[in-house]
Amino acid sequence: MPDADTAPPVPPALRAAVDRIIPVDRWPGGWDGGVSAHLTTGGTELDWARPALVALDRRLESLAVEQGAAFAELTPDQQDRLLSVVAGDPDGAQDFAALRRLCWEGYYASADGRTPAGIDMVGFRAVPEGVTPVEPDLVPDVGVHGVRPAYDAVVIGSGPGGGVAAQVLSAAGRSVLVIERAARLPNAALRGDHLHGKRNAVYSPTVGPGPGHPRVAQLPEGDRVLDGTDDAWLYGLNADTMGGGTRIWQGMAWRFLPEDFRMASEYGNPEGASLVDWPVSYDEMEPYYSRAEQELGVAGEEGALTSRTPRSSGYPMPPFGTEPARELLGRAADSLGWGWGPIPLGLNSVPHEGRPACVRCPQCVGHACPVNAKNGSHNTFLPRAAATGNCDVLYDAEVVEVRDGAGGAEVTVMAATSSAEPVELVVRADVVVVAAGAVETARLLLASGIGNDEMGRHLHDHRFVTMLSMVDEPVKRYLGPGHSVATLDHVHATTIPWGGGVLVDLMGLLPLTSAANPMPGAPLWGAGHKRWMRDDRPRMFGVFGMGQEIPMPTSRVTLAGVTDRWGRPGAALRKNVHRTSVEVEDGMAVMGEQWLLAAGGREIHRQRGTATASAAGEHSCGTARMGVDQERSATDPFGRPWGARRVVVCDSSLHPTNGSVNPTLTIIANAYRVAEHLVADWPR
Repeated sequence: MPDADTAPPVPPALRAAVDRIIPVDRWPGGWDGGVSAHLTTGGTELDWARPALVALDRRLESLAVEQGAAFAELTPDQQDRLLSVVAGDPDGAQDFAALRRLCWEGYYASADGRTPAGIDMVGFRAVPEGVTPVEPDLVPDVGVHGVRPAYDAVVIGSGPGGGVAAQVLSAAGRSVLVIERAARLPNAALRGDHLHGKRNAVYSPTVGPGPGHPRVAQLPEGDRVLDGTDDAWLYGLNADTMGGGTRIWQGMAWRFLPEDFRMASEYGNPEGASLVDWPVSYDEMEPYYSRAEQELGVAGEEGALTSRTPRSSGYPMPPFGTEPARELLGRAADSLGWGWGPIPLGLNSVPHEGRPACVRCPQCVGHACPVNAKNGSHNTFLPRAAATGNCDVLYDAEVVEVRDGAGGAEVTVMAATSSAEPVELVVRADVVVVAAGAVETARLLLASGIGNDEMGRHLHDHRFVTMLSMVDEPVKRYLGPGHSVATLDHVHATTIPWGGGVLVDLMGLLPLTSAANPMPGAPLWGAGHKRWMRDDRPRMFGVFGMGQEIPMPTSRVTLAGVTDRWGRPGAALRKNVHRTSVEVEDGMAVMGEQWLLAAGGREIHRQRGTATASAAGEHSCGTARMGVDQERSATDPFGRPWGARRVVVCDSSLHPTNGSVNPTLTIIANAYRVAEHLVADWPR
């Protein structure tokens, strides 16, 4: 990126405009408070804005001439009037919006080691005072020269499914090679960047695959080619990093309810949808859920949130302590007659397994943990696998083809090296376990010629809704880990159709998110917006709903006409939304509003945005759905693609439906089931 000495100079009119969008008061104005640094070091990432800034500068100077002076020489009131003219003019509104966005990014977002004035102004502290960050001791990289020509098993992907498979197989004495596409990055590289973190990435995400990994989003308005550095939501990004999504998740560790495993039996299959029952019941899954909670490490309590999921063991850690949001919504739920409780989290509420307790930092969701208290594949399953002496991990390498045979399987691997030329490896194995996520697992198997016509179909996620309000007192200050309280009373209930969804408190939003999306009626820029961020934003509070998305056979992963850096076809994603999924979303909005009204919320409104976008989604699943009928499933009940002999899928791709809650604990539990069966039924 260019520094201040090499970056193009910013015209005086734009500099003056920045300080009207964020004026000086007892806190610095926009220019000195961080926008200058953002504009001068943003490099090519800001190329999108440069034409707009040039046009805006010309427009402001042209209008200022009519006032008899340069824009920068006008009084603040005169500058504000001209900016209002431009903001309200269809020919200038987009240019003004571009500058306003850059102001929010520069003043309210930590990035590239910068802590701008807006972060301090709103009281955001990424790492609590007195806390010394702790790095997890990631499993070492075997390196391309340390890879053996053959293993008992090759596991593709280090997320929760791949991590569990590696642990179970290596503990059974099998030699295992785990291949992870991402580089071996420390936690410090995956947190604290509010412009590139996964959940809030406005530029190339830190946990994205990087350039050379194109996908085609097949949208209603036409196809759009996206690379691994582009829009994380539309790309359908699941975290590309050691540990997969569990490296940066907030840790909601729910069990699916019994009805989630028999959706077709409960609700039928509406026209155009592809609802089916799982080939396994809750009772069959229960021992694996208990094992998953123990071996991952989950903090929770038995009560209203566990009453419909019979358990054979308790949680290994107590729930997180209460906080104002939980108290407020808990009282409101009581007044409505709803059951509620603390959310089960895969985070350390107390010191556990030799790692510290959560320090409740305010940026858990989408960022790596500062003290290694977030439990994931990277610090549980994979270290245990490596400790057996039977498991190697190869980073920064990608499987480009899987070959299945009667006498054995092979994978072709392309590995990045310090030299200009990558290294190609061919590794033999008795079994190849594919756990690359719902998009990449399907893409790789299709590109390898493995799977029937069901492979890649039924791509679905969850439905999401956010309801916002204002409350009398701040209840969601910058205290982590995020979501705290939930009700399951609208899951498989009469209040919301098609299985409904869980309602939780909205996590604390990053300052940049609040700045760019203030409450309706709040000033959109200027002194009023700055006061709103400082004084009123803390009273903004919301309820978040996550519910069933009804799968469709036309929503699918196919092979695109674009190719990746290795010359292999990228994924094409088509996401259709069934009318019943919209009914779930609308039902959650109604119930969420009721909860906020009971809590004293005012000015309640439903936020519109990415929840209804056509994208794979970070909870994507279903593309290698398991079942007993080859005509309606891609794999057998234990993850083996129909017709394959030595290939097993072990991730969210297997989920026929995705439940009414976060799927990670179910991915882990099902992975234990699949991996144990693989050990018992090893191909010969």
